[in-house]
Amino acid sequence: MSWNIAGAKAIITEGFTVMSSCNYSIIVLQETWLVDPIELGGYSLHHIGAEKSNKPGRASGGLATYISTDLQVTTEQLAFSSTDLQAIKINFSFNRQAPLIIFNVYAHPRKHRKVLLFEALLQKVEETRCANPAWDILVTGDFNSNLIFTPEPDEQLAAENAIWSVLPQLPSIQMKRDIRGKQLVEALEHLSMRVLNGRVKGDVPPSFTHHSAKSATTIDYTAVSLPLLAHVKKLKIIPTLHSDHSLQHIELAWNAPCFLSSHK
Repeated sequence: MSWNIAGAKAIITEGFTVMSSCNYSIIVLQETWLVDPIELGGYSLHHIGAEKSNKPGRASGGLATYISTDLQVTTEQLAFSSTDLQAIKINFSFNRQAPLIIFNVYAHPRKHRKVLLFEALLQKVEETRCANPAWDILVTGDFNSNLIFTPEPDEQLAAENAIWSVLPQLPSIQMKRDIRGKQLVEALEHLSMRVLNGRVKGDVPPSFTHHSAKSATTIDYTAVSLPLLAHVKKLKIIPTLHSDHSLQHIELAWNAPCFLSSHK
């Protein structure tokens, strides 16, 4: 599960219920607004605290990745993790040699900061892929870059030359195409990553992930390395009550089932 949870209130009122009832193996959260972490029973936690401001009010940002203690894994947060980019390495003990690297992303709306984050993300994905080509990579989170797109037909998923077309075809209340989002997706594709939104079972046609009074947009998405694509069973976008972002329910199938959730 991957989710921009938009604060501790959502974690307490809705997040714990969703997390515990769905038995997620991995939970990836953005915008927790928490300086200090909140533990979740049955899970280990990797946490990056929200940023305190000199001005009155809540802290901003905050990333957290919860990993079920039922999984036979060891985990570590990689050293280059930062305020807006968390990287977790998961080593599996069942019959699966390749580790999984999860990049948990929160792109701050500020343009300059977003550009720096995207550059850092692409650099680290490329470095990881080149140094460890057998490792699986999953990038998920809130990119704050609206995508208006038409994905490939489902039957072309396994094609080596698969390219995800980012075109102004998806009806949207906010018909604004974000060039930075398009460039990011194209760069990920160049690095042999494939965006799941609008492409795999459960999200065809693609769903909006963020709703406000004036717009509906797709700014939360998930991409996986090409070998991992074959193990993706489903992506489902699920509306939530206490966040303006829907959660991404992602199902991966290896030798043991893994249900990953991303939520803002």
